[in-house]
Amino acid sequence: MDKVVYILGAGFSAPLGIPTMGNFLFKSKDLYFSDTKKYSHFAQVFDTINKLSITKNYYNSDLFNIEEILSVIEMNQFLDGSKLNVDFINYIKDVILYYTPEYGIRENLPSNWQTYLFANHKTHSLYFYFVSSLMGLNFERKPSNRIVTNRAYDFFVDKDSQPSTRYSVLSLNYDLVLENVIKTIIDRYISKGDIKFNKESYDSTWNTTHLAKLHGCLSGANIVPPTWAKGTHESIVPIWKNAFRLLKEANHIRFVGYSLPVADSYIKYLLKSSVVEAPHLKSIDVICLDSDGNTESRYDDFFEFNNYRFKNGSVVDYLNELKDQVDSRRHEKKDFISTACLEKAHKSFLKNA
Repeated sequence: MDKVVYILGAGFSAPLGIPTMGNFLFKSKDLYFSDTKKYSHFAQVFDTINKLSITKNYYNSDLFNIEEILSVIEMNQFLDGSKLNVDFINYIKDVILYYTPEYGIRENLPSNWQTYLFANHKTHSLYFYFVSSLMGLNFERKPSNRIVTNRAYDFFVDKDSQPSTRYSVLSLNYDLVLENVIKTIIDRYISKGDIKFNKESYDSTWNTTHLAKLHGCLSGANIVPPTWAKGTHESIVPIWKNAFRLLKEANHIRFVGYSLPVADSYIKYLLKSSVVEAPHLKSIDVICLDSDGNTESRYDDFFEFNNYRFKNGSVVDYLNELKDQVDSRRHEKKDFISTACLEKAHKSFLKNA
């Protein structure tokens, strides 16, 4: 049984309209001016950013990139012995929550139900295929025996009891894209088991699908700003320890939508420290858009591993490959479909890498 760790960057969620570090400021201003009263606390953030413009008189500064902005602010406050102002944390939360889409899923499924398993929106549905495949979900239709409904059929979801591959996810994003997929599936289908991400603990058997959010999560109390000082936030240390364990045990590591920014040295050290005790790492794959070759160069300079591959490709194309693989199995069984096609789809997508 192989163990696979996916490392998801901002590019993974970007197709859904969720801001990246590069366009976060612009999207936040769109939100602010749509309702200045509701988002009045944004004003302090923008005022502080304007004050930082003096740095450009002395140093090369990108004051349109939220990571650089918050890093300068937090350095100042860190040396003063204070924490990043709560308005900045709420600013980050509000912007991401606003731009996180709500998934629409069909209530009444027709006879060709396998075509309409997931969200109505084409792009949204791709994330359902990915999450379902991570968990090895099976969907089944059975004649309904419930008098309280008018449905001819009930639709069930269950996990594969003996998967050939087990998955874990390390996410560099705050958003609830993955969690909301599971919530929507549970709301729509009758669950035969406990279907959720393991976010709080470490399961040495990998029977549950881990989700370690290295910067914190919108649904929790801990949000670590995307700055140089991530290591000073003690609240996320247990999550990083879980990530360390997962990387040590991984047979395959896959980066999706992550450009390996120069500033993210902490990720490089996490990878380096974990591989010291990794007994059986077989491959490292990267799927990321690279318009100028710089992203691939950063990865090439970092990895010396012979079984490393870089694919200049979009997240949407990668997930579409998975969708095609799952859809190709629709007619194997009339009232049953398995979504456990991630390995086949991954291999197919990277065949020319």
